[in-house]
Amino acid sequence: KWKASFLEAQELKKENLQSQLDALKNQVNPHFLFNSLNTLSSLIEEDKDKALVFVDELSRVYRYLLQNNECKLTSLENEMQFAKAYFFLLQTRFGDGVKLEVDIDSSHFVNSIPPLTLQILLENAVKHNQVSVSKPLCIKVYTDEKNNLCVMNNLQKKIQKVPSGKMGLANISAKYKLLNQPDVLIQ
Repeated sequence: KWKASFLEAQELKKENLQSQLDALKNQVNPHFLFNSLNTLSSLIEEDKDKALVFVDELSRVYRYLLQNNECKLTSLENEMQFAKAYFFLLQTRFGDGVKLEVDIDSSHFVNSIPPLTLQILLENAVKHNQVSVSKPLCIKVYTDEKNNLCVMNNLQKKIQKVPSGKMGLANISAKYKLLNQPDVLIQ
């Protein structure tokens, strides 16, 4: 009975994590779309050519979201292509106030990662830090000597605290738990 109760509790915990994860997936799209449409709106008036490129990148990002949001895993190569398209949208919005450096050994591109992991980390960095041309937010995605995928940014906390449900990092941790992977290290 004890073993059956334990297994049932584990299954309920897993189902709870899955439902939380599903709810989080559904929250990504509206928030992201709102910010993107605001950026596009101002671009149309300022620079029509850049607005066209922005629409192309936005459609690439949304295609990835639609195709991979329900997948448990995607290749690191696919995730990086998506992250670069997403970063293009951020850079269009913030200009030289945000920078991305990627240093991933190409042998790691065949490895798998839960989809949207990098997007959440990029979004988190921008959400919680000051972004300005005079003090750019620098985000680095790299593999270390232990073959870990690392995402790092300089810390430039916003003066006014941003309301946060602390869901982004919890989302990533939940994905890794559901996949029975080691815990994500957040420093």
